[in-house]
Amino acid sequence: MNPEDIEAIRKLVNEAIHNYESFNKVWIASAAVAVSLVSIIVTPTIQIIIARAQRKTQIKLADQQSIQQKLAISEQLSMQELASRRIANANVSAKRQVWIDELRKEIARYLSLWQEISYRWDAIVSKPRNVEISDQELDEFSNGIAEIRKEALEVQLRIELRLNMTEKDHQDLKKIMEYLENTTVLYKRNVSSKPPEEIQYAFMNFRHQLIAKSQKILKDEWERVKKESYADPSEPKPTPA
Repeated sequence: MNPEDIEAIRKLVNEAIHNYESFNKVWIASAAVAVSLVSIIVTPTIQIIIARAQRKTQIKLADQQSIQQKLAISEQLSMQELASRRIANANVSAKRQVWIDELRKEIARYLSLWQEISYRWDAIVSKPRNVEISDQELDEFSNGIAEIRKEALEVQLRIELRLNMTEKDHQDLKKIMEYLENTTVLYKRNVSSKPPEEIQYAFMNFRHQLIAKSQKILKDEWERVKKESYADPSEPKPTPA
């Protein structure tokens, strides 16, 4: 091989090496540009995706916290309402108990007063016809009866004001009171000639009826007190028919 051929081969090799280095530089530069482009495009996209995911997570946590807060507030309001109902039930029960006690006292006083009126009339009417009643004795009798009747009327009104006239037992109680009072009118000789013992018997009959009816009313009210005292305030009360 002559020197000229060797020089030509050397030139070809040098050109090949130069072209290879140029290609590497171009490829590296292109790769760097590509990486830069990818970094410019992908990085913001990833950041956006991460930001959206974080936002969704925050919204979800906020919703959960909101639900928990709402549940806590709802539970607190329910407890307050339950406590208010219990207090209301206790107040109603206490007032019913007072009503029961006062009605019992008033009825006992009412019966005592009218029993006294009946006894006084019986004492006057039972005297023998040949025994003359003095004017003083008659005045004392009339004045005494008038005072007792005045107090009896006041007690009667207090009883009637405590009654609920929409309930049959309460209506019956008022009627029996009227019947009992009317029996004492029979003692007047210008009204009736019935013997005192017969009038007393009728009076006692109505008195027993009045006591029995009063006991039923008081018992029913006491059952209501017990039911209200032990009832669960969280349960809705039945609507009256």
